[in-house]
Amino acid sequence: MNDYRSIQSWGWGPDLQTQFDCLARPGDAPGRALRVHADRCLVWLPDPDRERDGVEVEARLPKRLRRRARRPVVGDWLVIAPSQDARAPAIATHVLPRRTCLERGAAGRAARGQRIAANVDLVFIVSSLDGDLSPRRLERYLSAVRAAGAEPVILLTKAGALSEDALAESLARARAAAPGVDVHALDVITGLHEGLPARLVAGRTAALVGSSGVGKSTLVNHLLGRSRMATGDVRARDQRGQHTTSHRELLWLPGGGAVIDTPGMREFAIWAPRAALGEVFPELERRAHECRFADCRHEREPGCAIQAAIARGELDGERLASWRALEREREATAARAVVHEQRARERALSKHYREVQRARRRRKG
Repeated sequence: MNDYRSIQSWGWGPDLQTQFDCLARPGDAPGRALRVHADRCLVWLPDPDRERDGVEVEARLPKRLRRRARRPVVGDWLVIAPSQDARAPAIATHVLPRRTCLERGAAGRAARGQRIAANVDLVFIVSSLDGDLSPRRLERYLSAVRAAGAEPVILLTKAGALSEDALAESLARARAAAPGVDVHALDVITGLHEGLPARLVAGRTAALVGSSGVGKSTLVNHLLGRSRMATGDVRARDQRGQHTTSHRELLWLPGGGAVIDTPGMREFAIWAPRAALGEVFPELERRAHECRFADCRHEREPGCAIQAAIARGELDGERLASWRALEREREATAARAVVHEQRARERALSKHYREVQRARRRRKG
């Protein structure tokens, strides 16, 4: 097998090399998914002899990799087998185990997760300061990032339009919703925050998430140093940005890191374990352990440490209300997921039973 240590600057490491060696056949190569479509994906294949060179190829997804549970997403590392026919695309045969996976609840009432990006180290949660800033929405995004095991950073764009006092107030609101998380205000007209590019070092992958029109694609273009992603003008009626990105895409940065641009999301349903929510609300989680009752719901129970702290002005009541709302949503989604899985098993058993009955009838003639 080839040794692909030369692509470490793109996120490859010893664990991936070991997994690749177990799954690959002679002639196969590792590739990283840049874009994923219905039955194909655009893949970056490295040159094992030259560290900075690679080629983008189209790879076909076999039927077993088109199923939701096994389907690759942008950022996945794949085992790519060359086609026997030079005119046919290569074939993605395996998806290597993911280090991290950013997910949200699927839109609508579907009780399942929707994968957004894989093998992400850093997630920029982007919100603009032209009316888009919502602390409650930031908490939702943070729950997904914490569940994925990635590092969150909040970026507040279009800061140049605000006065110094208004900017300070917006920063304070965002930091109150994200204790312990770095929050930066920036404006592409006056220049990016100087600490932003330094986070995207070789070997790290970042993803940008946020609503439509907050400036994610503009940020990507600045990081790339060229106009690669389409951007839109602001709407005349409300001076808000417009939706331009229609797909997820991984792009290599000049310094060796990678960034994944994502479309704006109207809905971001909770798809995270309780522990992830606890990381989003650390001050409430810590104080909850001081309550008199272990099953305290922090409403009107005697000896509730959280309610006492709110009365003293030490905790924010809006944060408590948000914590409760997200926990209720999480529990409801988990309950629907259990029902969904049970029905799926029942359908599979019914299908198996029908197939057995048909086989018996054929044998009887």
